[in-house]
Amino acid sequence: MATEITLEVPAVHCDSCVKTITRTLQALPTVVIADADPLTKLVRLEFEESAVSIGDIREALDEVGFSAED
Repeated sequence: MATEITLEVPAVHCDSCVKTITRTLQALPTVVIADADPLTKLVRLEFEESAVSIGDIREALDEVGFSAED
């Protein structure tokens, strides 16, 4: 069963940010949905926790210059 979470990513502000975040998160195993919204500063994810953890998601965002908050 897929897990769905929403993270606040304050640094997302443009289409380039959205593309970077989306591409980075969709490259993780079992991430089905990764949507970033620069207006709300939110990233919505759907993934299988059996293959990727929230820690993995945060680490992937950190590696491309974005910090996630709950």
